[in-house]
Amino acid sequence: MPFSALIPVRFGDCDPAGLVYYPALFHYCHAAMEEFFAARCGVPYARLLADERVGFPTVNVRAEFYAPLVYGDVASVEVWVSSVGRTSATFEYRLRRAADQKLCAAATHVQVSMSLDERRAVPVPADLRRAFEQSAPDSPHA
Repeated sequence: MPFSALIPVRFGDCDPAGLVYYPALFHYCHAAMEEFFAARCGVPYARLLADERVGFPTVNVRAEFYAPLVYGDVASVEVWVSSVGRTSATFEYRLRRAADQKLCAAATHVQVSMSLDERRAVPVPADLRRAFEQSAPDSPHA
């Protein structure tokens, strides 16, 4: 089952036209991913980085933008993992305006399991793999 995080659109997230500047939408995805780790994987992302020395940097991203978010909106960001490889996971994001659930953007990020000490890809830890697999909308475990 997808995880959802609510993220308020801040003044500084917007461009001079008053719309959320697209890099801010990628930041919203990352913020939702951090909350996903705490809620669904049982480990705050900051602790994963600091204690376990494993991170999930994005190595490939694609996005489509459908409707604007503006200052004062609240973004509802759904996140789930659509596939898990040996050393990577594909995170899916849907960003909606919380007030009316209008789909504003969709993004796919391929994120690599990386040893922060060795700066190289490592296998996705088994406990995280299980949590990732259970996050998919069609998961039998959802």
